[in-house]
Amino acid sequence: MDPRQVRNFLAVVEHGGFGRAAAALGLAQPTVSQSVKALERELGVTLFRRGSQGVVPSGAGSRFVGPARQLMHDIARLGASVGGHKQPVLQLVAGAPLATHPGAELVGSFVAAHPDVLVHIDRVPDRLAGDDDTVLTRVRTGASELGLAYLSGPVDELHTVELGRHAFVLAFPPGTRLPDRRVPLSVLDDGPLIGVPPGSSQRRLIKAALHTRGVRPRVVVENGQRDLSAALVLAGVGAAFLPDAAAAAIAARGAVVRVVDPPLHLAYGLVHRPAELTAIAEAFVDHVRG
Repeated sequence: MDPRQVRNFLAVVEHGGFGRAAAALGLAQPTVSQSVKALERELGVTLFRRGSQGVVPSGAGSRFVGPARQLMHDIARLGASVGGHKQPVLQLVAGAPLATHPGAELVGSFVAAHPDVLVHIDRVPDRLAGDDDTVLTRVRTGASELGLAYLSGPVDELHTVELGRHAFVLAFPPGTRLPDRRVPLSVLDDGPLIGVPPGSSQRRLIKAALHTRGVRPRVVVENGQRDLSAALVLAGVGAAFLPDAAAAAIAARGAVVRVVDPPLHLAYGLVHRPAELTAIAEAFVDHVRG
């Protein structure tokens, strides 16, 4: 199997089409198409199909993405071991909101210290239920070398590096009258609440806390795009649980933000497979651990 075929296959996956992949690689489109067709003949499967979103991986293609990326990681590691000088690439997958907080800050400080590195951040779409589970799956399959996820319980088959905790606060529409102190979850009883995506660690945490205290809010919006939560709060739709890292920004725009009593928090950190990391991934782990 020619590594260039695998590289071209992954480029089509990442760019969503043969033309865009060819442009990114600096190749002619027929060259990329022929390379992928040769790979399909060698594997005996069809790797892509055309859908409403353009060219997308087939079932076999989706299953091949993880091993293909792992192969490219292994080749990069071998090159580094014998003094290869290609630009090192860090593969990081993260779910929302960790891609923003603390992902952006961690990547920013790392790139400042390692300006020769290219960081590829694969952000799991908000619409995917169980985004932390998706992150863990992508790391287990080798689709990404490192993952940034909430560590809400034991993580099978992966090593974890806890980096911190997110506390979850309540944000209310502007003008909401509340005591200027911590608020109990009971303030949500029969009140409008903006829900978070099903299957996420945040939802499991919040649902368990509300159930334990017998609090029953009215979920008025099931928000599959978590970046919209702040806008919905500011529009007066209802209250929302947000990570404390986002509290200052929404409070500055007029929302009423309160700490929850008792506090709700989730640990977050990096996950990776037990196998030896590439030099650049190991450097990132050391960097973020301080």
